[in-house]
Amino acid sequence: MKTYPLEAVGPVVAGVIAEEVSRTRGHGVVLASPPGPAAELVRRWLAPSLRVLSPDAGAVADVAGALAAGGAPGTVVEALAWRVAAEALGAAEGLLSIGCSNKTELLLDPGPLPARVLPLGDVWASTLHARLGHAALPPVLAHATPVEVAAVDGALVDYLERGAAPAEAFGRLGRLERPVRDALDRSEVRRRGLLVPKLTPWAVGSDLAR
Repeated sequence: MKTYPLEAVGPVVAGVIAEEVSRTRGHGVVLASPPGPAAELVRRWLAPSLRVLSPDAGAVADVAGALAAGGAPGTVVEALAWRVAAEALGAAEGLLSIGCSNKTELLLDPGPLPARVLPLGDVWASTLHARLGHAALPPVLAHATPVEVAAVDGALVDYLERGAAPAEAFGRLGRLERPVRDALDRSEVRRRGLLVPKLTPWAVGSDLAR
């Protein structure tokens, strides 16, 4: 699978997000994803030109408690809590809410998204892992090795960008073939209404690249 240096991606992503902040008349961005290598990478890319905030951890915990008490499934409480807390801070401060989900997550995770604006939405998990030593993964890849994650990303490239038949694209994944194909089918609806800086020939959501 062809990769690209993340250092070259940063200015493109920063320019696209700054353009969206300007379009929405915002005063910066708020990260709707928990702290971690991906969030820190996004912060580093955007901070030189934009105000970048994160929700208070206590506020996130309060929201999570309320969601759990209201019966929200445990598997989505944390993600929903970060989204709700970020949106509240964004509304109060005039900030654009953005998430740090990567492309592999968008395609294979049926859970809730952190935001509709996703700076890393066209960056594969395997690319982030190679650069940062860590990448968030969808549940279907929770126990996959880095080599397997790279193979899944390569299969998705073959299928989505090169137009390979499903059997050809995913047939080499072994035990992961059926779970990956099922996860891709379940996440179909999640590709709609997203704003993602376009870095590859096939991007999830709208093409914001100039």
